[in-house]
Amino acid sequence: MRTLTLSKSGLNKIRSFHKELKSSDLEGSVKSVPPGEWCLLSAEKSFWLCFVNPMVDEKFSCVQVLDEVKDLSSFMVEAFIKQKIVSAIKKRHQYFGYEDGSRVFYGTSDGLPGLIVDHFTNAIVIQINTAGVDRYRDFIAKVFSEELSIKSYFLDNEKYREREFLPVFEHEAVPALIVKENALNYELRSEVIQKVGFYYDHRENRKALQEILQRLKIKPKTGIDLFCYAGAWGLNALKGGVCQVDFVDQGDFSIEVFRAIELNGFMNKGNFFRQDVFKFMDDAISNKKQYDLVMCDPPAFAKSHLQKDQALDGYSKLHRKVMKISHPGTLVVFSSCTHYVSHEEFQKNILDAANKEGRKIQLIHTGIQGWDHPIRSQNDKSNYIKSYFYLLES
Repeated sequence: MRTLTLSKSGLNKIRSFHKELKSSDLEGSVKSVPPGEWCLLSAEKSFWLCFVNPMVDEKFSCVQVLDEVKDLSSFMVEAFIKQKIVSAIKKRHQYFGYEDGSRVFYGTSDGLPGLIVDHFTNAIVIQINTAGVDRYRDFIAKVFSEELSIKSYFLDNEKYREREFLPVFEHEAVPALIVKENALNYELRSEVIQKVGFYYDHRENRKALQEILQRLKIKPKTGIDLFCYAGAWGLNALKGGVCQVDFVDQGDFSIEVFRAIELNGFMNKGNFFRQDVFKFMDDAISNKKQYDLVMCDPPAFAKSHLQKDQALDGYSKLHRKVMKISHPGTLVVFSSCTHYVSHEEFQKNILDAANKEGRKIQLIHTGIQGWDHPIRSQNDKSNYIKSYFYLLES
C-alpha cells in the first residue's frame, strides 16, 4: 500500500479529528495516485488509512481519512470494509423497529465516506459517491446481501458522483420498494423514487408527532402534509388520531399516498393535491382555509453555502404562509434538511416569520435525525435534520 507523508497542517487536522484533507495537507504531490487508491498517511511513526482522488477540484477535499492503523502486517481492505458494514448493521438492530428498515450505512459517520445504504423490506439500495468506495462496489453489495439476506441494488446519482468524476454504471433497476417505518407501511414505485428511496431521517420526529397528538386534550381534526412525497408525515398524523389530512406535492405521488392510506386502514381520511405548495397555500389563504395541524417538510433549499441567503429567504416566505393557514391552537411542525442552514438560523427564521405575522407561538418539541443517522454532537457536520414543533397561541 502506498504511503503518503502528512504535512504539519495535515497532522494537526487529524489530531483535531478532521476526516477530510486537501492536497496541501500532504508533503509532495498526489497527482500520480490513481483515483480511489487506498493509501497510508504517515507522520511521527503513526499511520492512518485513507483513500485519495487527485482529480477532485483543489477547493474540495481529495483525501478521506479513515482509521489509524496499528498493525500493518495483517491489514486487508476487504476485511476492513466488511467490519465497518457489520458494525453499522449491528448498531441499527439494537433499536426496536429499525430492523424492519433503516439507513444501514451513513457515510463518514459509519466509517466509509461516500457510502449511503438504505434497507427496505424487499431490497437494499446502495449509493456510492467517492472513488475509494466505488472501487469495492461489487464486494460491498455482496456483503450487504449476505448480512441482511436481501438483494442489493445500486442507485448511482450522476450529480452526486460528478465531483469525483465517477461514471454512472448500467445496473439492474431498483424495484418498487416496500417500506415499513413506525409500524406504518408504504409502497414506492421505482419511477418516483427520490434520493435512496425513502426519507428515514425524520423517523423519530414523525414518531414524536404521533405521541404529541395522543397527549393533546383537544385533538386536531384536520391536517395538511406539505411537500408530502410518499405521505409519511400525514400517515403518522392519522395514526396519532387526526381525522382528515390533505397531502400536497408537485410530484406525481397520488398512487403512493392513496396506497399508504389503504395499506394502513385510513380509507377516506386523505386527499392528494398535485400542485406547487406555495400556490396551494396562496389559494388556501385566499379562501380563508385553515388547519388544526400543519406539517411542513420541504426539500433542501440550498445545495451549497453560496445559496444560504436564498434558502433563508425561501424559508421566510414559506413559514409566513404556514402561519396564515394556521388558526389559534394549531400545531405546526417546521422541518428542514438543508445542511447549510444551522439549527439557530432555522429557528430564528421561524420566530421572525411569527413576529411579522403577529403570531404568538410556543415551542413544545425539538427534533433531529433518527438513530440510524448517527452523529457525535449537535455540531456534527453530519447533523443536518431540524424539526421544531410549535403551538400557535394567537
